[in-house]
Amino acid sequence: MEPQSSAPQGVHLDRIDLVIPGRAEYVAVARLAAAAIAGRMTFSFDEIEDLKVAVGEVCSAAILAGSPKVQIAFEVHAGQLDITVVHTPTKAPRPRREPDLDKLLVQVLMDDVLTRADGAEHLTRMSKRVAKT
Repeated sequence: MEPQSSAPQGVHLDRIDLVIPGRAEYVAVARLAAAAIAGRMTFSFDEIEDLKVAVGEVCSAAILAGSPKVQIAFEVHAGQLDITVVHTPTKAPRPRREPDLDKLLVQVLMDDVLTRADGAEHLTRMSKRVAKT
């Protein structure tokens, strides 16, 4: 059964805001929050796993950039979950052998991905739609 909404198109039904310290041990908190929120929707097990991995990758990248905190906003829509991750790096990112591999992974796992830097603030906005069966 599809969730029904009286909200206008594009308006979220619920918004959950989470701020974690910029330490690797708190990435699990963001991943668990994503799984719990998606689990209340009609996402499949595989879609929930995709969401957890994508959130973990984006939060880990923010922490590796030296962000003292990572802000995550989950917006629940009828049939879609939008996730926005905002952080302010305090140092240059660590050099990696495959610097774009994490970005590619997130793009494969999510339906829409937008990243931008506005001054010192970096933002990643991801969307995952419930698969129609």
